[in-house]
Amino acid sequence: MAQLKDFSDSRIIKKSVYESVEKDIQERLYLLFSEAYKQDKGTIIVIEGFAGSGKGALMKAITTRLDPRKVTVHSVELDNPLYKDFPFLYQFWQKLPAFGNLTIFEGSWYRKLAYERFNKKINTKEYSRAVRSFQNFEELVCDDKYLLFKFFLNISSKEQKKRFNKAKKEGKDWVISKDDIIESENYKKFNNYYEELIELTNTPKTTWDIIPAKDKYFCRIHIMEKLIERLEANLGFDSLSMLKQLKEKEPKEI
Repeated sequence: MAQLKDFSDSRIIKKSVYESVEKDIQERLYLLFSEAYKQDKGTIIVIEGFAGSGKGALMKAITTRLDPRKVTVHSVELDNPLYKDFPFLYQFWQKLPAFGNLTIFEGSWYRKLAYERFNKKINTKEYSRAVRSFQNFEELVCDDKYLLFKFFLNISSKEQKKRFNKAKKEGKDWVISKDDIIESENYKKFNNYYEELIELTNTPKTTWDIIPAKDKYFCRIHIMEKLIERLEANLGFDSLSMLKQLKEKEPKEI
């Protein structure tokens, strides 16, 4: 079983280095998602991770250059009574993208299951059934016209506390929810929940990427480059060559 603690530290990338490559990476993502639209392939990106790991900023980096008409972002609703009389995955089925479009889940069925397990809202049988439904659901969408990418942003308990304290000092503690605080206070338990879920749902078709998120610039570049690599492989499209061609056509400055 993969241990999240083995993915805590990362290379440090300077802000200036990140900014020097950011626009080209985002442009390549734009070209690739445009190609996915032409090929009528939907894309699902699951961004999981501990509270404070930078999921929101990552989503902004991914979507900045994309066509907003073809992108939707959903945050998981952990305790919405509207869904209590429906199957576990019901709220997520409703939010799948149309073929050709992109949906990003900021927190997903994984966080919801970890939350319900911690709060003892489900028993062992229901937990096992939920995990099986995840496996079947993900295999199903991958066998259809969807591309599925799953990322887990990992930070240590120490780093999480440091980020929470920084947010409070800067008057941004509104970004920290009561569920985030509960997770932080019970970091080890949630760590174990996530490790188990990743182990049970990591298959050749539905691969997890565990990303060290201590350095935000490394995390963003690493994930965007992973997306580029996988999208190119699935779409048979060379975004770098296309970007070079487009740059060559740009009018030269006099």
